[in-house]
Amino acid sequence: MDVRKSVQSVVTVGRVLALILAVFSAFTYVVSLVLGPVLFYSTSDGLAVAARHIHQLPVDIFMALELPIPLGTNLGVLFAVIWTLFVICLVLAAIARRGFLTAVKEGLSKPISVAKTNFLYVMPLVATGLLYATILISQFQEAQGVQTGSLNFPPKTSPYLILINLAFAPLNEEFAFRITTIGVPFALFLLISYRSDPKLTGLKNRVVLFLLAVFSPELAKSRMGHKTVATNGFIRGISPLEWALILVSSVVFGAAHYLLGGGWEIGKVSTAFLAGFVFAIMYVSYGAYADILLHWFFNYYFTILDMASTAYSTLAGFVNVVELANLVAGQVVLVLFLLISALRLADYFTARVAGIPSTPG
Repeated sequence: MDVRKSVQSVVTVGRVLALILAVFSAFTYVVSLVLGPVLFYSTSDGLAVAARHIHQLPVDIFMALELPIPLGTNLGVLFAVIWTLFVICLVLAAIARRGFLTAVKEGLSKPISVAKTNFLYVMPLVATGLLYATILISQFQEAQGVQTGSLNFPPKTSPYLILINLAFAPLNEEFAFRITTIGVPFALFLLISYRSDPKLTGLKNRVVLFLLAVFSPELAKSRMGHKTVATNGFIRGISPLEWALILVSSVVFGAAHYLLGGGWEIGKVSTAFLAGFVFAIMYVSYGAYADILLHWFFNYYFTILDMASTAYSTLAGFVNVVELANLVAGQVVLVLFLLISALRLADYFTARVAGIPSTPG
């Protein structure tokens, strides 16, 4: 069929571009991680902020509860801990699902499938597409008089203090809105649903399943023989309970950005909802490291690159290329996604009319 050939042609182009984007983005992710401690611990402003003492750290759980964690350390140590957790997440993203290098080798021969394809390979597609989608939504809303606003800090706040706050947010907010709000209830659901399963005999096995479900609902479901995203797709692989938790957490995530102030206006609700929804989908499909890294992309990645271009003028050109590449990639990803979806739907309905068995997508 002509439609089917068109789908294959667009998919082939998409695979080539995805491969290029994956390799380029992985390189820039590593560069941004390296630049973080270099900037923080080798500049006078960074060292001044690093020396500041912090007595407690507010950690949010279940979207609304705040637990003050006593620390008695300084911001330099806190940044080191946050940075180390980001490195761990990136390493997990690189080695999970058969590994990033395997995904690169198979990039032109195998389809990209969420929950099957390595996340570090998938992440640039999701991140840039989400980035450009939020830009489009914000521009449309502002054209209608609905302002998005921006995150504000007190005048003369050190950029390194801002960096600490922005770097902590992916960990804290993902823990509050995804890991505890989605992961914990779903873990309890699995324990109750499979309480008679021999795999859950003994306290140790139940604790292991609970922790596994909190870290990665997909892995826990696979272990118990439950439907997964990798084998059943989004609609059937994500349980009704997960969908309900995803929607509730995303709505609250969007509303919280506006209601808690900080400079955001009502237009932020829609873009934060969309971001929260995508973060949650990646969380249930891959695990906690995936949604943390997506959040990291928006908070840490671009912040560090901008700070580096200011601190080191020689990096300005590189940073400009990276930021432009992410914007262009986002446009291409959205266009290809919509085009492939439309062509596959056309192929599906054409096959239905002709009486040929087919499935959409």
